Amino acid sequence: MPSRAMIPLLAAVMTAAVSTPPATATPPAKNVVYVAKNGHDDATGTAKDPFATIERARDALAGKTGPRNPGTVHIREGVYQTSKTIEVTGEAQSYVTYAAYPGEQVELAGVTTLAPDKFRRLADVPADEAKWSSKTRVPAAAAPNVWVYDLGAEGIPAGTLNKNGFNWKPQPYAPALITDDATQTLAQYPNGDTKLDRDDLTVKQAPKGARDYFSDKTADGTTLPYEDMLKLPGPVYTVKAPELAARYEKWAGTDSTAYETDGWLSGYFGNNYANDRLRITSAAGGDITTGYPTMYVATDKWSSFVAQNVLSELDAEGEYYIDRHQSHDTLYYYPPGGTVEGKEISLTSFDAPFFELENVRNVTLKGLKLNGTTGTGVRLLDAESCTVDGLEILNVSMDAVAIGEASDAITAIAEYRTSRGGHRNRVVDSRLHDLGGGGVFTAGGDRDSLERGNHVVEHNEIYDFSKLATYTPAGYMYGVGNTFRRNHVHDAPHMAIQIMGNDMEISHNRFERLVTHASDQGVIYSGRDYTYLNNVVAYNLFKDIGADGNQAIYMDDGMSGMVVHHNLFDNVQHGLFYQSGHANVAADNVFKDVKYIGHDKLYHEGGKRLPVANAKVVVERFNDMLKAGDGTGFTNTRENVEKWYRRYGKQYPDIRDWYVPVDSQGQVCTAVGTTDCTDEYVWSDPDSVYVPAGNVLTRSVSIATGDFAYTDDAGGLSNKTFNPDFDSYNVKKATAAELAFDPATGKFDERATPLKSVEGFGRTWVREWNRSFTLEGIGPR
Repeated sequence: MPSRAMIPLLAAVMTAAVSTPPATATPPAKNVVYVAKNGHDDATGTAKDPFATIERARDALAGKTGPRNPGTVHIREGVYQTSKTIEVTGEAQSYVTYAAYPGEQVELAGVTTLAPDKFRRLADVPADEAKWSSKTRVPAAAAPNVWVYDLGAEGIPAGTLNKNGFNWKPQPYAPALITDDATQTLAQYPNGDTKLDRDDLTVKQAPKGARDYFSDKTADGTTLPYEDMLKLPGPVYTVKAPELAARYEKWAGTDSTAYETDGWLSGYFGNNYANDRLRITSAAGGDITTGYPTMYVATDKWSSFVAQNVLSELDAEGEYYIDRHQSHDTLYYYPPGGTVEGKEISLTSFDAPFFELENVRNVTLKGLKLNGTTGTGVRLLDAESCTVDGLEILNVSMDAVAIGEASDAITAIAEYRTSRGGHRNRVVDSRLHDLGGGGVFTAGGDRDSLERGNHVVEHNEIYDFSKLATYTPAGYMYGVGNTFRRNHVHDAPHMAIQIMGNDMEISHNRFERLVTHASDQGVIYSGRDYTYLNNVVAYNLFKDIGADGNQAIYMDDGMSGMVVHHNLFDNVQHGLFYQSGHANVAADNVFKDVKYIGHDKLYHEGGKRLPVANAKVVVERFNDMLKAGDGTGFTNTRENVEKWYRRYGKQYPDIRDWYVPVDSQGQVCTAVGTTDCTDEYVWSDPDSVYVPAGNVLTRSVSIATGDFAYTDDAGGLSNKTFNPDFDSYNVKKATAAELAFDPATGKFDERATPLKSVEGFGRTWVREWNRSFTLEGIGPR
């Protein structure tokens, strides 16, 4: 998408002060060219005569590089203002490394620095100037500390606020204000971490959410067109709390001098794990009316949100507001300490990727700092063997790195697909932080045929992500055969890993202080597909995980074939959640200060009701991979189905016999008691996908940890009913010292631990744990 940034890419406007060789001059030998702040694009590209832009260096090497003669673009120290994506495309632009010159700091800046002398105190703004008409909305107590900036006069784009949220199509976010490398807060009520909840307001009208109009919920199996979904009505709230009643009427109105013109509610509306945004259309008569629908129908139980982008609530240090009404494009800011003096203040003015690598091979981005975009940092499409190495990517509103593409509405649409992922791409030794979205979106491999993507995300530090959107993890593991290992992932409000595919490896990572502002979530989340098989979670640390009904590993709605071994769970509410899936195996794990080692949930709950929860999605996804046909509709080709059976037959010996309960006409069972859909066939046969068969929990070490919490709403049935050896060989002690276990290193004292003589463990088990589990060598090297 075209950028509207004020300052064009530096090289586009710089010219040489002396005569230079023509632009078509042959690059120097060995395909090495240079870019520098003092360069010019009529240069030869040598160290002494560098280019001014990366694009010019790219073009100079085009068609001259290959596997035997790769190219290098050395970028010399400095900050390069960015206003358009650097596109690297096709075979002619392959086999090139774009690198910061050794020992030098190179930053591509999508942020526009706001000139200190252009800030004014609010009191100094002319009273009769129309573009400042909204200043009367600033709270009187805060006004002496508020500074203003005329973005429009400086040609700095003000951006827009868009409808974003779980299952809505992602759109670029509004520009963020950054002060001394810290993202500031869009003016909101209430302040801090406090939220509006059912003590403050109640749901007066709750129209259906958009989720009710997806194909798996509608009677005729069709999905409402997306644009029509956006036109559905939003909920109406009734104000309860006196403090809210005294201020809410300013949040919407027709007179911009007194009322907000673009206020929003942002947070949780219909559940406690997927965020949403609603525009405030009116606030009067005791009610707050919203435009746009929620994704899930709003309920008082889950109300947890803030009023956002409201100038009348700009009353705390670090808050800001941009008035876009009638193209005013003016910034209001309450800086820390009440002054802008001595601070470096910038606004993200770029709305596209810094780099896009498309249909290229062996392109490397190395040692660069990419700072500030309302879109995605780096995008790879149909790329092969490309590397993101040693980058720092920050202040990005969406994902830091995106490899490939995937279908929208991932939990609602059965035809979920990844595409354009390429193969063998790597993101290594990088720092990805202060992200509105996620870290690395990794889509690669083909699930129909089980072709692997072989992407690797390794030795990175990823933190302060998911600041604007839920379900935007540090690692999206989509497709087949991708790896996320030796990363340090920490400090985020939502999940760290989402798995949508097969044969993923999640190993040797540190996961700390995650899902801190969500509930009913997991650090690693996967679900709604019986065929997401052989995803291995091993040798990881899960520490200090948000306790509000969360778990370290969440196996949702039929998730099957997860392999969880040699992990340390430390200070977690629930270690594992088994929900109605097949053949999930957790073995050889240590649980310390965990409230419940895990818990389960069965489709048998509530009287064995049919159809089961989310039946259309889980059934169609199962058929999409394992029902033999011509490959159209919800079938896979017979050749591909045989590949599946050969690939997984040894690991899951009953896989050929797994079935969705159907009647003699091939229709999914919707009631029990008929000749075809018997209770045994639907609810007891271990090959029925509705039966949680083949699940294992064994060889657990429990230190100050509670028992497995079996479900109490399935008529006395539980995981243990169908898996009698479930939760076997569980050693329980009150302290780590009793097991000679050191939580700081994750190691046992092999000479002192009693495990060396405990049945199911022994000396070999202890040595293997100490050999394979390590907290060293994690994060950037």
